[in-house]
Amino acid sequence: MRKYNLLIVLLAALLGISRAAVGTEIHEAVRAGDLAKIRALIAKDPKIVNEKDADGGTALHFASYAGNREIVAFLIAQQSSPEFPILSGPYLGQKPPGMTPEVFAPGVISTAAHEFSCSFTPDGKEFYFTRRDPKLNQPFIMVSKLRDGVWTEPAIAPFCENTSAFEPRVTPDGSRLYFTSGKPISGHRDSPMNIWYVEREGDQWSGMKNPGGAFNPMKSMYISSTMEGTIYTSDISGGPGSEGIAVARRVNGEYQKFDKLGGPISVGAQDMYPYIAPDESYLIFNSRRPAGNVNSGMFVSWRRRDGTWSEPKAIDLGMAAGLPLLSPDGKYLFFTAGERGKSDIYWVSAQIIEELKPKE
Repeated sequence: MRKYNLLIVLLAALLGISRAAVGTEIHEAVRAGDLAKIRALIAKDPKIVNEKDADGGTALHFASYAGNREIVAFLIAQQSSPEFPILSGPYLGQKPPGMTPEVFAPGVISTAAHEFSCSFTPDGKEFYFTRRDPKLNQPFIMVSKLRDGVWTEPAIAPFCENTSAFEPRVTPDGSRLYFTSGKPISGHRDSPMNIWYVEREGDQWSGMKNPGGAFNPMKSMYISSTMEGTIYTSDISGGPGSEGIAVARRVNGEYQKFDKLGGPISVGAQDMYPYIAPDESYLIFNSRRPAGNVNSGMFVSWRRRDGTWSEPKAIDLGMAAGLPLLSPDGKYLFFTAGERGKSDIYWVSAQIIEELKPKE
């Protein structure tokens, strides 16, 4: 039997048969949209799900580009990495930070690629973030899920379809996930960047949906929602240099036109990338306004009882930072920092914000 096996190995080598050849076969099955064949190939050799073609593309890459959600979902479920660690517990099993920012999940979430902008589902069991891998040449939303007490390896979110997708934001009630995508709006093919959302359907998400004329084409960037559904966003409808933070309120199920916040916010300092607390009690955002000796570019303002906003205070993070997010339990501030085109996701105790709250 051993001689027979050796003969097969030698014959395969002579004929040029290798795992790469099988990998090519699964790529062709993905291109053809043949899920039955994909299942059969992976059942025969589960490792081929991670095989790459000459350009470094995997079967998942091909399925994502083709927009085949069913195959993408199946391939994500089959992916594995022998090097991926076993992570359990809240926040991907990471040790919580103190008052000094730390890179979040180094080597798992924050890698050699470009990672930015993140969001948790309200129960803390799904973590979404953006990764731009040089091999893909465009950003995709990645997801890691807590399943049976263990976090899954990050994989491309199925709802990305066949186009770029980034800056995911799950609403506080978990019913929607907003993001920016290169998918054009019907009738506006020249619009390269628009807001889309998906709705929760059981333990999955729906297909991409257009939130309407209040946001598109190219009127809005970066979504944050209150528990009641009021949206705070970067208003980019006036073009570069006119950016400001605006509010969109929902009336009879439809979002109305933006109402740009007045002073002391959105006063010509390019205030952008808002995070609004679920109860609308405070607002964190990026700004180019003066910050004294603080070099972070991130500010917080607190809502007064009369509905006005306090003078924004700079958050001292010790580094230039952006794209703020508070964890669902309110304990940690997440943000993006690092070199342009090579950033990472950081986190720090939310106490750093509480210390800036005005005394009543």
